[in-house]
Amino acid sequence: MTTSSVQRVGERLGLAPRDVLEALLSSVPDAVYVVDPDGRVEFANPAALELLGYEEEELLGRISHPTIHHHHWDGTPFPQEECPMLRPRQTGETVRVDGDCFWRKDGTPFRVAYSSAPLPMSTGRGAVVVFRDVTARIEAEEAARREAVERARAQEIHDSRARILAAADTERRRLGRDLHDGAQQRLVRVLLALKQAEGSCGDPVAGGHLAEAIREAEEAIAELRDLVTGVHPAILTTRGLAAAIDSLAARLPLITTVSVTDRRFAPSLEAAAYFVVAEALTNVVKHAGAEEVHVRIDERGDGLCIEVKDDGRGGARAEGGSGLRGLADRAAAFDGTLEIVSEPGQGTRLRVAIPVP
Repeated sequence: MTTSSVQRVGERLGLAPRDVLEALLSSVPDAVYVVDPDGRVEFANPAALELLGYEEEELLGRISHPTIHHHHWDGTPFPQEECPMLRPRQTGETVRVDGDCFWRKDGTPFRVAYSSAPLPMSTGRGAVVVFRDVTARIEAEEAARREAVERARAQEIHDSRARILAAADTERRRLGRDLHDGAQQRLVRVLLALKQAEGSCGDPVAGGHLAEAIREAEEAIAELRDLVTGVHPAILTTRGLAAAIDSLAARLPLITTVSVTDRRFAPSLEAAAYFVVAEALTNVVKHAGAEEVHVRIDERGDGLCIEVKDDGRGGARAEGGSGLRGLADRAAAFDGTLEIVSEPGQGTRLRVAIPVP
């Protein structure tokens, strides 16, 4: 509204232009105050007084900058000569700032967005300042940024863990393959050569030494085969999860039942499921005192459900040992979850759910 239109409204209503302007400014929801060419507050509407915490007679006549704009948000002093809100009095430009802060009478700051425009007066150029409290908006934006940073950090940790596990599984497969195709085959050839030598040896003493060497070679091959299986069983790569779990269960000193889906999955997922079961069965044998164990792997919804249940002493806890913590980490690397139900005297049921891409 221009000065002439304010005058015309005042004439029609029988009011002075200043009274018309004050009535208008008092009715707007935004906070408004006016400063004279010296920077003293000449007018403040009710919204401004409420936000700043002043009574009208306390604020009018005070220099605005040292009263409400004297420090930055971080508490450092704000020199008056650097204040953009005062530029309209000097240059005639209009200044708009978002995210600054004003200070209340009680010494507490709040975040503001404001515009400061020049206002011609009889004694020079003053300014009219319109502002609003944007503390809630800025805090919400900062919280959203912090949350985004935390999500990105958590995602990076998750991705890093997944990469480490994938690299470890790849190295397991390579090492298992090298042991199977290299050292194990060499030992088999040595064993065959020893048996041939034993068959053609006529010396009882030499024959006894050969027989002992054969036993050592057979034990070395058996130990190496167990080592290869522990590193990464070849059967998992060649025949899949079901065959690998059957082979694993066959070596247990327990009554074991196995039900595993025949579907093939990504190598990293098959390795994760296999080593979850292997670690769980190791814990059963070492700690559960069980007579029977049941292994089940099937697809449920969009994921793979791995369950190992025994009839042992129970009382297992996910935080109780590095093995179970390792299972939780392996599941989490695939966005999976670990659940353990293990009441004392009632056995243990371990269940891992892993989403299938």
